[in-house]
Amino acid sequence: MNLNIEHALATAQQHCADGQFDDASKLLCTILANVPDHGEALEGLGYIAAGQGDHARAADYLIRAAVHLSMSVEQMNFAAKVCQVAQRHEDAIALFERSLTRSPGHLASMHGAAMSLIQLGEYERARELLVRICKIQPQSAEAQYNLGTLLGTMERHQDEMDAYRRAITINPRFVRGYVNLGVALRDLRRFDEALLQFKKALAIDPNDAGARTNRAQTNLLLGEFEHGWREYEWRWRDGTRTHGFPADSQWTGAQPVAGKTIFVHHEQGFGDTVQFVRFVNRLSAAGARVVLRVQDALLPLLKDYPGAAEVIGESAEAPRFDYHIPLLSLPFALKARAIDLGVPGAYLHADSALVSQWDDAFAGVTRRPRIGIVWSGSRTHLNDRKRSMALDQLIPLLDANADFFALQPDVREGDRAALAQLDQRGVLRDVSARLTTFAQTAALIARLDLVISVDTAVAHLAGALGKPVWIALPSMPDWRWQLERNDSPWYAQARLFRQPAQGDWAAVVAGLRAAIDGLPGA
Repeated sequence: MNLNIEHALATAQQHCADGQFDDASKLLCTILANVPDHGEALEGLGYIAAGQGDHARAADYLIRAAVHLSMSVEQMNFAAKVCQVAQRHEDAIALFERSLTRSPGHLASMHGAAMSLIQLGEYERARELLVRICKIQPQSAEAQYNLGTLLGTMERHQDEMDAYRRAITINPRFVRGYVNLGVALRDLRRFDEALLQFKKALAIDPNDAGARTNRAQTNLLLGEFEHGWREYEWRWRDGTRTHGFPADSQWTGAQPVAGKTIFVHHEQGFGDTVQFVRFVNRLSAAGARVVLRVQDALLPLLKDYPGAAEVIGESAEAPRFDYHIPLLSLPFALKARAIDLGVPGAYLHADSALVSQWDDAFAGVTRRPRIGIVWSGSRTHLNDRKRSMALDQLIPLLDANADFFALQPDVREGDRAALAQLDQRGVLRDVSARLTTFAQTAALIARLDLVISVDTAVAHLAGALGKPVWIALPSMPDWRWQLERNDSPWYAQARLFRQPAQGDWAAVVAGLRAAIDGLPGA
């Protein structure tokens, strides 16, 4: 076939302008069939794929195009941004750096490279780029703010706060600067100062959801539940989540519920559902017919929950209802106080048939304390880096006189070798392959004497099952664990082991080990 490539490219471009992307793609693919490394054709296919939302395929085309095409700075930046969306950050960095070689002061390339470096954990290289941006734009509050957020990730909190203060000096109405300064102060336990920053933010913009929700979490952390629950409702306005139901049909606690169908729907994580499902019982006790929707992974565990007339999974169609309410809004609507948080005894129960399926795991196990261990939570959790630990950090615990079982459903790559070795030696039994559902995990927990866990869903599951649970917490915990105390209003059988200083898991593990040594039979 004698193909006029220039004519084919021009025709493909016109097809794109007319919205005829399939025709354009066919022409561009024909060019590649004749010239496999044709840069403009590859780039065109990359643009089309990106426009169709297929960023993985777009990144493939654009990376190939960059090898064979002399791209402008703008073209390289577009390709790099597509790579970022496709989570190909190393490729994105290479493109941004190529752009900076062409135009050393190009701010968008510096910022883009810094964002990808942060995703790869290369914080110092990212910081150097953000510092350069601040020097080029000394009057940019946004640049100082971005530097501050990275310094916070690096746990350089004083430098972080200095950056936010510089941003506020440049722009005294920079609401996000006040909010993040407040969060940094809260992380340092300077609560009065933190609340003052949130107040300043709200004086500028009373409708700022970030200031409202962070003030809510601070008040909840301090046990100020009335203020906390009320402002926690602003979480639906910060743009990070939506429940998809009309606000005017939400139950607020003011409408009578007797004889009404209330649709209670899950939100956030598995642990949140396990923790807050306790409040459903108060609706049914008031005469409501409750339909509860939970994550599919929790459905086998909660399908017969006695507080609900019906329990459905997240993939099921929403029922007809008189009112709906998100699960974590129940404490606000019910005006829950500290005294209302606890539940006497267990409120979830393991399936007896599943419990018996674990008989083989205890064959030949001597009658020492049987302890389940969880050392890391969901990797997508915003606070995962602070709340999770590596398995190696738990080694001092595992030579205690007890039988240990790994309740870790998702074993991270860095922990696999250590877990395999400990399992082979009989020190820590790896049963992760059998923990396919929360119902299975609950069944195993029912056979144990104790669960030791970081702040993750299994800790809530053990507490809800009425099992003794020892929870290892970072120095600044999630609001629900409050401060100082070593017990919890949420779970009668919980003990809290807190880091005395940021990152000090060794002290927590030492405390856990001493507590195990004090158990009967240990």
